[in-house]
Order: sequence, then C-alpha cells, then structure tokens
Amino acid sequence: MQDLTRDRILHSMHLLKVVAGLVLLAAFSWELLHGDERHFTSGYLVVQLVVCLLFLLDFLVGWALSERHGCYFGRHFLVLLLAIPWINIVDWCGIRLPHDWAVLVGLLPLLLIVLSTYFLLDWLGSIRIHRIFFTYLCGVLLFTYFSALVFFDLEGPTNHALTSFGNALWWAGLNLSTAGAPIEPMSVVGKILSVLLPIAGMLFLPIFTTYIVQYNDRRHAADASRPKERK
Repeated sequence: MQDLTRDRILHSMHLLKVVAGLVLLAAFSWELLHGDERHFTSGYLVVQLVVCLLFLLDFLVGWALSERHGCYFGRHFLVLLLAIPWINIVDWCGIRLPHDWAVLVGLLPLLLIVLSTYFLLDWLGSIRIHRIFFTYLCGVLLFTYFSALVFFDLEGPTNHALTSFGNALWWAGLNLSTAGAPIEPMSVVGKILSVLLPIAGMLFLPIFTTYIVQYNDRRHAADASRPKERK
C-alpha cells in the first residue's frame, strides 16, 4: 500500500514538473519576444520563482521517499542546482546583470524540462535506449529553440539581416543541419551558438542510427521468440 501511494505521488510530481516546465518555457518566450528589453519583468520573475520552488519541492519529496538518500542526492544534484532561482536571487540582491548574462542565467531552469522528460520516461518504465533517444531529441529541439530566442533577442536590434523571429528559427535550423545560414552573427553569444548548433546536429546522427539499429534488433528478437503457428 505504501509503495502504491509513493508511486502515485512521484507520478503526479513528474507530470506536474513537465507542465510547469512548459509554462516556464512559454513565459520565457513571451518575455524575450514581447517583454522589457533591459531586464526581466516582475511577472516573469514570479513565474520563474514558482516553477523553481515546485522543482525544489519535488526534489525534497523524492529525497524523503527514497530508500537511499545519499544515492538520490547524488543522482539529482544537477536538478537541485538548476532548480535554485538564481535570477530571483540576483534581483533580490539588487544586482543588475548585463542583459546577455541575465538571459543566460534565466535559461538555466528551462534545462529542467529535458531532465523532467527523462525522469518521466524512467518512471513509466521505458527501455533505456528509448529514454536516451527521446530525451536527447527533446534536448536538441529545445536547444535549437532557445538558440533562436537568444539569437533574436541579442541581435534583433543591431543585425539588419535578422528581420523576425522566424528568421532566427530558420538560422538555428540551418546551423543545426550543418548547412549553415546566410545570417552572420555579430555578438559573441551568437558566434558561440553558431558553433554549438552544428555539433549538436552531428551528435544526433549516431544516436539516431544506434536507436534504429537497437529497435530493429529488439523487434526481430521478439518475433523470433514467439511460437510459430502450425499450418
């Protein structure tokens, strides 16, 4: 009975984390595309604080329900670091970060979306290769979207070749495919992203190939283990 209750609590927390992460993603997107260009608005800071507190609560609940507290803490230490509302702490201290750094710090909690996807698939009992593939796919898509957001936010006012967020998405997608985009980045962050995106695209190909091969092997093994029908 206790195990069933524990599983229900963890399942509810996993689903809630995914929803909270998507809410934070939508708020962050709105903030960069329509918010204050100088710093984060108070509304966004409240949303990020609530989502971070939710992830911290999930960490504490999981740690309390875990049978091996030390092992759980070690496995989820990265989650704990990302769940700390750093941008809120900076704001409470009265520190005004440069806009570039503020955007990068604000991105940190959004990485929890990828980790939440992995832990949810793990709880659902997905095969390890499925968890790795779909988590990496989610990570690549989010990284591409984040890159487009940051690129548009930093270079939109000064880069005349960048006329809309659609152009930024197009730039990120072409760089991910290693084809390259005709939009030349002007900021340091934009240049770094133009290097990281092709690397992420190149790493995805062997993972995708491995996933297809192992998936086919498992399917053939399952077919071979089935009893053949007699004619």
